[in-house]
Amino acid sequence: MKIFFIGTIIMFFMFSCSDDIKSYPVGSDFIDNDVNLKVLDTFTINAGTFKLDSLITSSTSRILLGSVKDDYFGNLTAQSYFQVVNSDFSISSDAVYDSIGLVLNYDNYYYGDTTRVQTYKVHRLLEYFEPPEDDDAFYNVSKLEYDEEPLGEFTFSPRPTSTSDSIYIPIDKDLGEEIFNKIRDNDINSTDDFIQYFYGLTVIPDTLVDSNVLGFTYTSSSDIENNSGMRIFYTEDNDDTNEDNDHVINFYIPSSDKQFNTIKNNLSGTVIENLDDQETTIDSYDTDQLIFAQGGIGVSARIEMPTLKYLKTLSDESTSLSAELTFAPLLNSYDETRPLQDSLAVYIVDNKNRIVSQLTDADANTSYAILNQDSDEFNESTYYSIDMSGFVETIFNSETDLNYAIMIQFIDYNKTVDSVIIDDLNEDDNNIKLSVTYLEY
Repeated sequence: MKIFFIGTIIMFFMFSCSDDIKSYPVGSDFIDNDVNLKVLDTFTINAGTFKLDSLITSSTSRILLGSVKDDYFGNLTAQSYFQVVNSDFSISSDAVYDSIGLVLNYDNYYYGDTTRVQTYKVHRLLEYFEPPEDDDAFYNVSKLEYDEEPLGEFTFSPRPTSTSDSIYIPIDKDLGEEIFNKIRDNDINSTDDFIQYFYGLTVIPDTLVDSNVLGFTYTSSSDIENNSGMRIFYTEDNDDTNEDNDHVINFYIPSSDKQFNTIKNNLSGTVIENLDDQETTIDSYDTDQLIFAQGGIGVSARIEMPTLKYLKTLSDESTSLSAELTFAPLLNSYDETRPLQDSLAVYIVDNKNRIVSQLTDADANTSYAILNQDSDEFNESTYYSIDMSGFVETIFNSETDLNYAIMIQFIDYNKTVDSVIIDDLNEDDNNIKLSVTYLEY
């Protein structure tokens, strides 16, 4: 009889949801009609937005730089800090200094309008590169003191999808010559010597423009190819005309924990400007029936299903078979400059918005919000779907009131600034909905 149940249940997965409990008899020719497959999709949904207190942005292996402005998310700026070191301290006495600059290699990540020009300024750090006392990482709110006078700046048109392109920012020539002379004259002859003399760099974008945020890659080695770093160029004169006399010293980021991004935003004038701390959730009724998520700054969407716990009271003998939550992004809130991601991360959070775990399905596989993209030009059927089977089972089998909700965020949200606006209740009734299919016997 169990085999018959499974075959019949699969057939019934094709039914659509109704506005009330819909009951389908299972195997009426062979068993009693009180065994039913039921679909319920009238759960109360409470939706809102909150902001994580801070995100670790060191050890992400991505330099994030840029500035964007948005009516919903305010003015966002990404600034990067990093230490640079060198492993080669041998320069011939015949060598002649040429120039110094900072090379940044694209890693293909971008957010915003890349047709607009951007300006980066390079500054020298004035304090040793280490996290605050009693901490072992840097966060999106971290900062280090730097010289207000820039070492150099560069205005450019981005090419973030280029696999072989980079940008070059010329740095103060006198600084480069000073470093060059100290190495050549053996005043600096080790990595420790250098980092005691030169703490590192920070790169600051033009914060007055609405342009883009770009990602740059680096490797913790002296290799120049596809690597970001500070470089000194010099020549050596010799009598061999067939030998290349041009040389370069690459000052590279020694490890991923020696780089971090400060990502900040000004929410003044937006509907979520009153996000004070992680425990503060702004209800969607106060944000025009919209909820929000953005990486980098920790703005997160919260979806709570308070009546889900009453599902088991409908019958003493029942079991859930599947569960799906769907939600739609706000129409016209996304385009090529702010595209929808194919999948979003989903976490379980408690009543204080503390992350409990990542969401999993009934088989303990990580469950994501998966984009279902409408192929027509109006995108009216574009939505995300989440397998909630594991969450429902947790609530269904718990003897206590867990008071859990789910949080929508971006995958790698500590090294991206992607955003999504979720429509809680739009005119097409394409609102947030939970549908649970269960067997009552």
